[in-house]
Amino acid sequence: MTKHVCAASLAAAVLVMMTVDAGATALEKSLAQLKTNPPLCGDSFDFIVIGDNQNYVPTDQPECFKQMLREFNILEPSFVIDVGDLILGGSSDSLPPQWDAFERITGVLKVPFLPVPGNHDISDEASEKLWMQHMGLTRYAVRYGNSLFIALDSEEVGALDRIPDPQVDWLKEQLKAAGDARNIFLFLHQPLFSDTDELGKPKDWKPHWDNMEAAIKGYPVRAVFAGHVHCYRDCGVRGGVHYVITGGAGVGSGGSTEEEGNFNHYLLVRVRGDKVGWSVIKQGNVLPPDVVTGKRMAEMYEVRHNLVSCEEVDVPYGAALDRDVTVTINNPNDRPFDSKLAWETVPGWTVTPPTADYTAPAKGSVPVKFHVVAKDPAQVRYPVPRYNTVYGIAEYGPPVTVSVDLPLTPTMDVRRAPANIKIDADLSEWAGAVWAPVPYPSAGFDASKTDDLSSRMSLLWDDQYLYFATETTDNEHVQPYMGDTVWAADNIEFFIDDWHWGFTLTKDGPETFLYEGVDVSAETVNTDVKLAVRRDGVITRYVAAIPAALMKPAVFKAGTECRVCMIMNDLDKTGERHWLELMPGAGLDNARVRKIRVTLK
Repeated sequence: MTKHVCAASLAAAVLVMMTVDAGATALEKSLAQLKTNPPLCGDSFDFIVIGDNQNYVPTDQPECFKQMLREFNILEPSFVIDVGDLILGGSSDSLPPQWDAFERITGVLKVPFLPVPGNHDISDEASEKLWMQHMGLTRYAVRYGNSLFIALDSEEVGALDRIPDPQVDWLKEQLKAAGDARNIFLFLHQPLFSDTDELGKPKDWKPHWDNMEAAIKGYPVRAVFAGHVHCYRDCGVRGGVHYVITGGAGVGSGGSTEEEGNFNHYLLVRVRGDKVGWSVIKQGNVLPPDVVTGKRMAEMYEVRHNLVSCEEVDVPYGAALDRDVTVTINNPNDRPFDSKLAWETVPGWTVTPPTADYTAPAKGSVPVKFHVVAKDPAQVRYPVPRYNTVYGIAEYGPPVTVSVDLPLTPTMDVRRAPANIKIDADLSEWAGAVWAPVPYPSAGFDASKTDDLSSRMSLLWDDQYLYFATETTDNEHVQPYMGDTVWAADNIEFFIDDWHWGFTLTKDGPETFLYEGVDVSAETVNTDVKLAVRRDGVITRYVAAIPAALMKPAVFKAGTECRVCMIMNDLDKTGERHWLELMPGAGLDNARVRKIRVTLK
């Protein structure tokens, strides 16, 4: 036989090594699937091993197992083999509805499913009979591709913590008949081979496995897979055989941690010639190609930004908050839906009522009214209350979950600049300006360390320029960069409407960098903006004059409103990088940055 045998010579490669009657057991259905779908190449295929998917609810299966079934349909392995405890079990008269529910739930699986009995599945002769009626044989051998798969029965009635000798003799017959199988895999429920107990304490495995170890010696047994212990555990290699516990398809063991292997998982095993390996996959991490589509993105955006909306809550700097707020639910669909809107509050804030049921009428809207209070002006800042609802109608996926912060928008007046204002970073001409603190720290930075970094900003205007100024305390100035990387060290990022600027004191002097703009070449050093930077001790002052032409579509006149944000970036000599933001989340792209609203006065 050639080393790599593919589909044409493997038309009859799937062989059942024990006789099975035609019928409708789970095993028989799966064997029929295998016969009609041999591997495209017998030396290269994948299969999945799971175990212990029983549920605490007798006539149901765990949600994690249901998700695994969906993932198996995405991965499309050659087959799935379950090493036991498929149901909760109990007295034999309670088992038929459990098996009915199991078969109904696993009916969504598109690939063959090979079951191995566990102690919850078989506990006596009556339950063993029910297993055979629903699942099929308690032990069997299947040839697939270049490999032989042998399912053992560790729950044989009357056997005590050991595979009985008659079953071992049966195993020897299968091994002798394996022919040219290059790989052999064994599956059973109880890890009789393990040299540790469930807690990891060493134990003697020989009384439970020495007869099996002797039986498989000299054969190409690559791995033995078991369950029973609700965890994942690589038990190592002994006598050239890899031993593995995989019991993560259902409820956990309760007392152990993820570090100890207690997490929902399954194994994706790869066969490549006589090389075998596997990946441990945590449930919930395998997704279909259409998990996110353009149409779904557009649908979620429409719901979260337009169909469910809250009026903007604008508050002048330094003011308390006490007002009614309305969340409006729009429904353009031709049928209504019911839902609930609930608020998550934060200290210092109250929302009344905290929840409200609503009905969104067909092709209509419904206002949902609340009263929001933050009596202490110091609390009128982020974090703010957040409203949550589920929008009940969606075309391209499940109902859309909406979770949105109260749209708190600080407001600030921008006064006219004095005549002939100088761009010299002196700030003496800014005495009458309104200043705003830059209060929000980056993750991990303690904003109380004001000697390390603190900052405030202000704006002025006239008919030709918008003037921007900051005064920043920074115990050391570090800026080794120029151009578009200046943000990685001491630097200001200034956002105004659709414009994004960078102001920096480089080794060659002040530099203005344009990141984003309107109808101009972006990602370039800009010489049209006048910039002055002066550092006195630990104080750095920045003043910039942005021409009106670089502010379009805004028009410089009294009453004009703009949206503004900024970041004060800081790099210390230790290599630690942190920053302050005028509004939280300013490090996002400009289109999503929260901004304050300023009005030219």
